[in-house]
Amino acid sequence: MPNVAPPAEPRRSGPSRRGLLFGAVGGVAGLLVGGGTLYALTSGDDDDKPGPDPKPAPTSGGPSVAGVAPTPHWIYHHPADEPVPLAAAVWNDRLLVVSDESQTSAVDLRTGRRLWENPDGATGRAALPVDEEHCFISGTAEMLWLAAKDGKVAHRMAYTEAFKSAPGLVIRTLVGSDGATVWFTGSAKTVVKAPKPKKGEKPGKDKQVVKSYMFAYDIVRRRELWRTQVPNGRGSAAPIYRMIAARPDSVIVRQRPATLTAGQVKGYKKKTHFHSFDRETGKVQWSKALGSVSLTAQAMGDENGVVYAADGADLRAFDTPGGKAKWTVKGGRGSVFGASVLAKDVLHTTNVNQEVGAVDPASGQVKWRRSTEATPDKSTPVLTVTASGDTVLAAGTGQVTAFSAADGKRLWKFQDIGDQGPEGETVNTGYQVLAYEKTAVVLRGRTAYAFPIA
Repeated sequence: MPNVAPPAEPRRSGPSRRGLLFGAVGGVAGLLVGGGTLYALTSGDDDDKPGPDPKPAPTSGGPSVAGVAPTPHWIYHHPADEPVPLAAAVWNDRLLVVSDESQTSAVDLRTGRRLWENPDGATGRAALPVDEEHCFISGTAEMLWLAAKDGKVAHRMAYTEAFKSAPGLVIRTLVGSDGATVWFTGSAKTVVKAPKPKKGEKPGKDKQVVKSYMFAYDIVRRRELWRTQVPNGRGSAAPIYRMIAARPDSVIVRQRPATLTAGQVKGYKKKTHFHSFDRETGKVQWSKALGSVSLTAQAMGDENGVVYAADGADLRAFDTPGGKAKWTVKGGRGSVFGASVLAKDVLHTTNVNQEVGAVDPASGQVKWRRSTEATPDKSTPVLTVTASGDTVLAAGTGQVTAFSAADGKRLWKFQDIGDQGPEGETVNTGYQVLAYEKTAVVLRGRTAYAFPIA
């Protein structure tokens, strides 16, 4: 089940907008490369668990050489005898919650030491904040609410219990979350009665059909908000939707291309379609293509009705629901834009040429564009903006690059060394960054580094 969620809005109860940061991770353990002193090297072993009042690790004054990553507060190594982490989330700026195929575990963000583990959370899916005491995990057949202090299950609920009158319910994916609300797609089996036969005809047979739905669920009050029937995906299964924007009055999604039916692919004419659902009722508001945005192009939306999407080699902003293009940022030769990030009234951009930039979201004027200087490949760096909005971190396949958000000044680069052993496995996975307060947690495989940042 994918783990995609937009930044959380203020809610009735629970954490702030910075309460939820999560994504997928994978790879092999590594060590720090660079100058400075190494502090608080930790692992998931029991001997490393803190006492009742763990003290924060000492910090460094910063990098000893210009361009070198600052000394991390701590480094955490996921145990070698456990599966490689599949997902990680920062919970309420207090815990790094790591999920793999065997369990969910939590690392204290003050010290980098593991606090607890729970095999009930063995889903490989990221945890979401519920309130100041619990985190939520979407499992294969049930939902779990874990106590943040010790990882014990505080509440569990099967999907069939949460979503009544849905026989044979199969939850396909967690579409996204915003505040107390999560959205799922799923399918249920329904019996369609055969029509009443005409005089002299044999009665027909009842048919069992699959119907797919988009569900909205409140994880604080633990109740279904609405469900809306949607077209089945490929193979008579529920479609997999990706969250594009969560707005005060609507939710914008798009379908993963691999789950489109042959009829949908033909009808869409190689263009992706965006779908808007009323946030309160679930009613479909509109469904349309925007410009020539392809089935695989990256896109994200803001709270004001604008969708920013890669369109060919360019980046374009579209008003919705009208669909008119507001502006276009031209890409260079071979350019393909990745997912942009909107923070502090600046749209931060990324493209396959390993360039990171800043654009005025109102006018489309480019403020700056700089290269990470990483070797280009088929992927675009994934951007994370710090809570202050002062630093942009670009996580690519081979490195993490930090930029000043104000002018694009390249601040530092970071690479870990991977598995140093003579028989060590080659690491092919990229980096992930989770930012909170004045810290950036950089993850690669089994290893997490907590760097001080502005």
